[in-house]
Amino acid sequence: MEQTNNEAVNVTEPSNEAVNFTEPSNEAVNITESSNEAVNVIEPSNEAVNILKNLNLEDADTAESPCIYNYIWSKVPKMLCVATKEYESTENFTKGCQWSPDGTCLLVPSEDFRIRLYELPRELYSGQIPSDFVQTNFTSALTIKEGGLIYDTCWYPFMNSWEPTTCCFLSTSRESPIHLWDAFTGELRATYRAYNQVDEVEASISVQFVDSGKQIWCGFKNIVRTFDTDHPGRQISDIYFKHEFPNMIGLVSCIRENPIMPGLVAFGTYSKCIGLYKDGPLCTFKTESGVTQIEFSSCGMKLYSVVRKNSEFLCWDLRNPGNILYSLEGRQSDTNQRIQFAITPDSKQIISGSVDGNIIVWELPEITNYDEENLNPKYKIRLSKDCINGVSLHKNLPIIATSSGQRQYEKQIESKNRDNSVRLWWTSS
Repeated sequence: MEQTNNEAVNVTEPSNEAVNFTEPSNEAVNITESSNEAVNVIEPSNEAVNILKNLNLEDADTAESPCIYNYIWSKVPKMLCVATKEYESTENFTKGCQWSPDGTCLLVPSEDFRIRLYELPRELYSGQIPSDFVQTNFTSALTIKEGGLIYDTCWYPFMNSWEPTTCCFLSTSRESPIHLWDAFTGELRATYRAYNQVDEVEASISVQFVDSGKQIWCGFKNIVRTFDTDHPGRQISDIYFKHEFPNMIGLVSCIRENPIMPGLVAFGTYSKCIGLYKDGPLCTFKTESGVTQIEFSSCGMKLYSVVRKNSEFLCWDLRNPGNILYSLEGRQSDTNQRIQFAITPDSKQIISGSVDGNIIVWELPEITNYDEENLNPKYKIRLSKDCINGVSLHKNLPIIATSSGQRQYEKQIESKNRDNSVRLWWTSS
């Protein structure tokens, strides 16, 4: 495979038996309006405003974890490992990547209906690159075959390799129920079946653990269904948008829970909607295109959203529901493919993939120190010749994982820019 021209640019079916888990230890597009108010926002109720204003500032301050290592973006990160052989087929490509919560392995779904797990080389656990370390080609330690096109995956939030019962993740795929997989053995631990109004099993589009992993929330067309994690089988409740969330419509593409206020959940849909829910609907925001990813800041007071076939990248102020704090400019996402972004633990930087093979880095302004000039990318770094669809930051080490590739049509298959791969990069000195 040709060497990429890397340049850093400073731009300023099991039985439905109970599944028991070990309890976790205590351990954008330019906004044309002059104001920062969102367009097409469904006005939140007074109750919703009061709930969101109760986001505790003290808890928010402690939630923002300082970065143990400094990310250095002024030079090209050092490539540690690369996986290409498993994605050589012209019909295969990666579909994002996710570090496990304990940072020991990387989960990568792909177009060939498979989910692959890659282990972090043990030589890197020390936080330094050994003097004798050489760049390696690595292969997956575990491969799991799903029954169809994979829609979404999600790690158990308290996954810890020292506690095998916690080492698992969810997946949802076309014409299949939700599956819970063992990350050590690859065995199917449990199946969660969502039944629709005519009592037929329906495949979910998105999946997420909620309430400290005790529940599983899954997205469908105009419905969110919930499951009890410890009791596989049928869903325990349905949230019908038509009756319970009248301003929300569409396929639910992503679900996230607020890290500070348990039970406060955000949904994004392909019909240009974002909704907030806590024991009932709170408010709804409208976007320019179908939502592909939403993420809360670690302080819980901000919500970031991106959309497909559009560069819109917005930061919503949850203490003033419906207000846009700022938009992040320069994101290259003119595709229906999901392009991931990641937030650093201290919530001071955001890193995103792009269709042109760059990772894009923004330095985020403080809420009280808004300055439009700060919203342009700080760095653009060329890491691939192809679309970078996945970006995931290691929780404890200065390592970033990227996945690249996209669907290639007949005329593009022989393109020299084709790069279906998974890579690990060192981003510190």
